[in-house]
Amino acid sequence: MDNFRSIKLEKDYAQLQLSLFQVEELISHYEKLIDLQEEIQSKHYQAIKHMEDIDLIEDYDYVKWHQKRESEALSWKHELEILSEYKRQINKILQDIEDGTAAKTLKEDEKEFN
Repeated sequence: MDNFRSIKLEKDYAQLQLSLFQVEELISHYEKLIDLQEEIQSKHYQAIKHMEDIDLIEDYDYVKWHQKRESEALSWKHELEILSEYKRQINKILQDIEDGTAAKTLKEDEKEFN
């Protein structure tokens, strides 16, 4: 039974490492997306302001534009928070496997079924 438990934990560990890699990659992309959105917002504002200054456009709705951008940013930040929580949970499980806590828990669970 110890070999089976060991194989299961090794498999779980490998799957969790893959999940961690994927989550960390997504986190990185979201962070870049948020930074890029801030940069785009600044350049967008400058371009619109310039076009207003030279009377190319009138009555640009800054409030509506800002609300849309803020909504996007809040959504991305919320998704980033969720991914960060997943990362913490995965790291906790990986740590439990590394320090033997998971093996001990599996062994105790097996005793309950016997």
